[in-house]
Amino acid sequence: MLARTRRVPTLAAAMALGLATAAGAAAATAPNAAGAPLPAAPNLSLAGPQSTILPNGDRVLVTGSGPAASVVVQAPGGTTVPAVRYAPDAHHTYIIPESVLAHPSQLTPAGYQIPALSTAAAPAATPYYPLSILQINAVGLDGKAADASTFLTNVDDVTKWNMPLPVAGGIERVAVPTGHYIATTIFSTYDQTTGIGTNYVVTQLDLTVTAGGVTTLNADERSASSQVTATTPKPSVNDFSELSYTGTDAKGVTSGLGIIGNGPTYVAPTSTAPAGKFSYDVLGWGASSPAGTKSPYRYDVMFPPTDHVDANQTYTVDASKLTTTHNIVDTDAGVSTHEGEYMMGPVSPTLGGFQIGHVIPVPETLTSYAGQPVGDEQWMANVIPALPPATSGFPAALMFSDPTPVYQGRTEVWHTWAHGPLTAQVGQNKYPAFCNACAEGGTIDLGLTPVTDSNPDSSAGLMGPATGHLSIYRDGAQVFSQDNYSGTELTGQAQTPGTYRMVFDLDLSQFPMTQSVASHTDVTVPYNPASGPALPAGNYCQAQGTSTTPCSVLPVLNLNYQLATDTSNTGHGPVAALLLTVGHQSYGSAGSQAAIKGATVSVSYDKGATWTAASVVPAGQGHFAALWKNGAAGSTPWLKVTATDALGGSITQTVANAYTIG
Repeated sequence: MLARTRRVPTLAAAMALGLATAAGAAAATAPNAAGAPLPAAPNLSLAGPQSTILPNGDRVLVTGSGPAASVVVQAPGGTTVPAVRYAPDAHHTYIIPESVLAHPSQLTPAGYQIPALSTAAAPAATPYYPLSILQINAVGLDGKAADASTFLTNVDDVTKWNMPLPVAGGIERVAVPTGHYIATTIFSTYDQTTGIGTNYVVTQLDLTVTAGGVTTLNADERSASSQVTATTPKPSVNDFSELSYTGTDAKGVTSGLGIIGNGPTYVAPTSTAPAGKFSYDVLGWGASSPAGTKSPYRYDVMFPPTDHVDANQTYTVDASKLTTTHNIVDTDAGVSTHEGEYMMGPVSPTLGGFQIGHVIPVPETLTSYAGQPVGDEQWMANVIPALPPATSGFPAALMFSDPTPVYQGRTEVWHTWAHGPLTAQVGQNKYPAFCNACAEGGTIDLGLTPVTDSNPDSSAGLMGPATGHLSIYRDGAQVFSQDNYSGTELTGQAQTPGTYRMVFDLDLSQFPMTQSVASHTDVTVPYNPASGPALPAGNYCQAQGTSTTPCSVLPVLNLNYQLATDTSNTGHGPVAALLLTVGHQSYGSAGSQAAIKGATVSVSYDKGATWTAASVVPAGQGHFAALWKNGAAGSTPWLKVTATDALGGSITQTVANAYTIG
């Protein structure tokens, strides 16, 4: 996945729940005033995220680092799976799939620790504490000894304990430091066929391990009698829950346990904690329309934290406070499975975020109802428009995201995902973003977002083996050339007028797609250090470094394609039509306003060997309508677009298999 990791922690899609930071210390930058999560910092490599294969065969993908890093947990077939994240302190974070929790004898804690999610290395000197024996007795719904897993937080000092405890066969004995603890025991079952689990969660806030003898913790699954559920305006079936259990010690440091499920979850009521601080939060609850619903929909809501677990875990979804989004999910006509994933979940600068993918048929129109966020949480939605066959092992996939806030109050919005052609662009950003092409002094950042669709705000992360090459020239002399990069930072550049040129090639042929499988982008950028609008506050520029002078936004041309194809990116009829918009890189209102001089569109039916010019008609400043004759049914034409501006800037872009002819 092309993840852009530099100096600012990421808030991207997927899972990162639980924290171990000093109270009040931000683990990531807070959401912006508009309510959208802040952008991921640019990592200019096309390499995928850090990947860890867990002992059970599942895979953890990590983008970023520390408690706010984004994580996705995949089964070998590529679908996301429910899991627990346990961050007992700043130096240890565990990701444990629910299928493993269901069989604690298979849980070897060290195998599920993810180093990339730790905020710092362990202290050089390991402290030693007085130890005493803790015996955990786990009793199941039938009153007999049962498998379970226990997670401890030492509320005197969270650094005193840092390991999950498998309770196989109903009993576990372990030496732990004496003191006061919060203990959460999870009884899990997991259906390997459906991939759905059931959790019973028992929390005890008053565990005190004393010196000498054996301290006993009795965890009874039957005490988890309160099902976490919600009443929704229309009939729905629960398929997602995210529960956060946190404990804060006397130093103000917090340990977190996040329990993410896709089936029924029951919790045990508690009183308030006698020592330390405790917080329980339904960070996310989701439900989909019943099977067979003609016009499918889903609900995703969150509820405020409490200092105890209430016996009544039935929540009410207020229809008057929902944002309604009509999602149109396009796909690739050549994909055999016709399955994708709609991913939805909360994200915060302190807890990170979590999403479970909901498999949907594609193409699809899905209405989503999002509830009002709580605290520093925001919603994040992502779409995978095509899943490969399950037999292909860990697959490649495009995961589309959009910085537009999911929750916008009581309103209706429409969003089209993955409508092609898919191309590399510099972007026209309405919400805070890292500048793709900016300059400050002799430092210049130049890069492209590798995959965008026809929605001006959407882009795709590359969850797999994309390959490409970027070359950059200054006044005709090559200054950068690197495989598998989409951008770079140039230092020591002459602060005199000149011309930069970016040439970027991207190959997506190993992804589950037959359309937009490769692209070639050649952009000429006029550079004048004495001109260019300043990057507005709230956006981010790597070139600025420690300088207090805002970066200037370079006048890079940007293309937006509105191709008249259906939801499988297939064109019908004898004539194809394209509405092309040519503009410049922008951040809010900051960007070049130079006039667009013209544009051309060409089509090729022989993989670029020969080209036929389309009929192009200006349709207002920067807008062009293009028409051309479609070829034979089943063919996948290539498109080539060129455009120029009054500054001398230009762009030439070629897309292989831009669409399919029906």
